[in-house]
Amino acid sequence: MIEASKAEKRTYPYATAFVAGLVTGVVAGLIAYLIVGLAGFIIAFIIGAITGSRATLLVIRVREKTS
Repeated sequence: MIEASKAEKRTYPYATAFVAGLVTGVVAGLIAYLIVGLAGFIIAFIIGAITGSRATLLVIRVREKTS
């Protein structure tokens, strides 16, 4: 029964990381836009998206190992 419930709750880690990266990038970009301007938005969006997606993948892998 436990294995069946895990199969039903299957999430796709790369899709989750992509969405989390986009959200993180937008938030970081908006904060930088208010302080620096458009160039700050672009740079912070890229850095935030990469950092957010990698952190999400790391958390998902740790949760899978402990489960």
